[in-house]
Amino acid sequence: APERRDARASALCAKSHRPKSHRLQGHRAAAMSAGYAKSQEHLLVQSEHNPLPTELPPPIAALGGNQGDMHVVVLIGLPEVGKPFLAKRMRQYLRFFHGADCELFDICDQMPTESVDTNSAVLTKTISDWMQFKSRCPLPPPPPPAGCDGEAAEAAGVYKGQKAVDSGRCAIVYGSNSVSAFEEKWSGSSKERRRWIQSEVKNMGRSVKLIFVEVKVTDPSLVRRNIQIKRQALGENETSEEDYRRVEASIRAYAKLYVTLQQDGSEEDMSYVIFINYGQKVVTNRMHGFLRMRIAQFLSTIHTETHTIYLTRHGQSEYNRLGKIGGNSGVTEYGLEYARRLAKFAEETICKEDGANANKARLWTSSMRRTNETSQFIEHPEVDADGDNWLQMSHRVYRNLDEIFAGEYEGLTYEEVASRHQDEAFLRKVDKIGYRYPRGESYYDIISRLDPLVHELESYHEPILIVSHQAVLRMMYAYFKGSDRMDAPRISIPLHTVIKLTYNGWAQCCEEQVYLGPDVPKNEQST
Repeated sequence: APERRDARASALCAKSHRPKSHRLQGHRAAAMSAGYAKSQEHLLVQSEHNPLPTELPPPIAALGGNQGDMHVVVLIGLPEVGKPFLAKRMRQYLRFFHGADCELFDICDQMPTESVDTNSAVLTKTISDWMQFKSRCPLPPPPPPAGCDGEAAEAAGVYKGQKAVDSGRCAIVYGSNSVSAFEEKWSGSSKERRRWIQSEVKNMGRSVKLIFVEVKVTDPSLVRRNIQIKRQALGENETSEEDYRRVEASIRAYAKLYVTLQQDGSEEDMSYVIFINYGQKVVTNRMHGFLRMRIAQFLSTIHTETHTIYLTRHGQSEYNRLGKIGGNSGVTEYGLEYARRLAKFAEETICKEDGANANKARLWTSSMRRTNETSQFIEHPEVDADGDNWLQMSHRVYRNLDEIFAGEYEGLTYEEVASRHQDEAFLRKVDKIGYRYPRGESYYDIISRLDPLVHELESYHEPILIVSHQAVLRMMYAYFKGSDRMDAPRISIPLHTVIKLTYNGWAQCCEEQVYLGPDVPKNEQST
């Protein structure tokens, strides 16, 4: 019941006012590494009624990347196919949606000498040290169970430390300049080099697994598009026909020496993904396990073309005006006016990005009343775009985009929660991302339900307008901007504003905020 929940939470409140406590410091470090919500840590501390508490709670989906084997992912393939882009997107995806501890290792940054053997040994040691936490501060030991002798206490510490450390690390290796890194052993540009990598990874430990990701682009137009986007991102001049031919000549020279992953049985003992034309075709081999399957699925959706995503909250709702949490209220007169302005913006800007000609565009909303009322004036005409009869802004409704469910606190104000349930309000304050409302949701739950939608979003080429809610849009915004998910719950998503996010295979995600109004008088606004 809520009273028992508040009583348990009071233990954390009392202890958390002593930040120098070794016990809580240890648990906080373990929470970050082992994969559980910080607001659960008081349940893992010994108490009078529970002298032998659970050491680690069961994992949840948003922290699943912290469990199981460690991985080394090596991206291979010809130049100009987008390996750096794929490496960065993969890291952000695994970090954000699955809590995996990922790090990028650029082969070109690990070439201090002209000796291939020396460079390879340096990179091997760098990856191995990172995998084994040698380059980081060790976790403080957890407190031993009451009454344990020294040997039993040490065993308990080793056991819990092992569970906290040997999990979910993913090293992603790639070459930002494939041509200069060709002869490096970690480039994986030949069967011999891949066998050498396999041997080195095996020596890192039984829990470290190797995955090769080969990127193939067989469509010449895609290669040229990559070259153009990359030069634009680097601030270089417009790509000329001579530039294209020079780069294509270097790719052909590289291809004469490069050895693709063999499907004749000679490399069937390896785990690999062959990624052809950005998801047009994906070949997998021995991709078993949670992170491996997630990597394969994610790679089947992404591409290096420009993505344009418009994010907006619903117009002001009745509960916004009253400062209430959750619910399914409709929009106010100010929210209704925003809906009209949003429809005009969609027609003139999103559906005509060049200012004149119609382009394909998509519309997603949550299933809640306030988002559907906000999108009600957006028109859905059939247009002739790219030779297709396209239903413009076809309205797709996803419950995955619904606002965070506040459970027992639905319909209350934050002030009412703070006055009636002080300990729960404190738990939410210290762990906003992991705190779960009683019989409701946490931000981790939002992350889990957004995962399949992001796969779909990554595959799109058309601009898309998403009308949703502050908690959901915080997570989507943070993911596309490359932010840490721990910071996402404190991002401000203003009302009556459209946030335009644009990114491609090489440039950083660009943001533009467009305030459409109307202004809401101060006496008419709360949240």
